[in-house]
Amino acid sequence: MPTGVLAKLGASISEQNALMISLLLAPHGGIKIEHDDVVKLPSYLTLGSIPVMHAMPPYGFWETPPTQGRIPPHRTDVGAFLTAEVIGARRCILVKDERGLFTADPKKDPAAKYIPDIEVSELQKMDLPDLPVERAMLDYLGRARSVQEVLLVNGRQAGDLSRALKGENPGSRIYRK
Repeated sequence: MPTGVLAKLGASISEQNALMISLLLAPHGGIKIEHDDVVKLPSYLTLGSIPVMHAMPPYGFWETPPTQGRIPPHRTDVGAFLTAEVIGARRCILVKDERGLFTADPKKDPAAKYIPDIEVSELQKMDLPDLPVERAMLDYLGRARSVQEVLLVNGRQAGDLSRALKGENPGSRIYRK
């Protein structure tokens, strides 16, 4: 399948995840929004809502072909990051199904060391074979104007997302100087 078709399929999964997160956050003001609703963010935030948007960038069939393989290079990490950058956020929180960054995949290597805090260029220099984030997002973080840090939060660990929303760092923090 062409890269653009794979991007459309990926968007469906991201849409489902946003729906689940917004429903879980509904008792606290969670509301699912679309890409076009970004202009409504000030109103949602003034009302005390927690806007949740699916993170696949709206490239659709026009997705840029990757330099290697066929998987779209701009997926949910890039989409969430670029949205945070566009709205002027200082922090981007990515909800993952693992604790955060490790020196190797902890599911395959029990000796993998946890990385709680790291500067983005230092992480890129490590050139780890396996990352829980898209490498393109790391490039964008290094050039960002608004976003200062990306926090990886384990969505399966009760309370971690709430702590992150309060400004704590319950996962791995990737920051730029």
